[in-house]
Amino acid sequence: MEEAEAAREVARLYPAIYRRFKASKRPIAAGLTARMHAVLGHLQAAGPLTLSELAEHLQLSKAATTELVNRVEERGLVGRIRDERDRRRVFVWVTDEGRAAFTAAAPRVLEDDLLARAVRQMTSREREGLVTGLRALLRGEDPGEDEP
Repeated sequence: MEEAEAAREVARLYPAIYRRFKASKRPIAAGLTARMHAVLGHLQAAGPLTLSELAEHLQLSKAATTELVNRVEERGLVGRIRDERDRRRVFVWVTDEGRAAFTAAAPRVLEDDLLARAVRQMTSREREGLVTGLRALLRGEDPGEDEP
């Protein structure tokens, strides 16, 4: 199969695969809203941020971000620390509990049970080829990028 044809076939098949195996919309986690999850995700990816920086990342007002951070902080998922050089600046960071909550609440893209059922119907060689092919597809876009 030629490269261009393979790329077209992947693009054609992907939407059907997504529709067939996509995860249902389940609640993020008890007491953790999607916005709270976004706060934890941004802080985990970027490291400690000021409220202004976090507001910019989340595309929310500073007041809305402050209220959101207060609610997340009440649950022990984030903490605040003053900048040693400028005591007026306060950084927000993710606690160990926040990291655990973020990981536990991570939304799934594909439904594990549906995917496992389909994979069980494949031969060992097909399963190996699928995984090898998906890994190669990810490497093909950015050879320096680590696999998830």
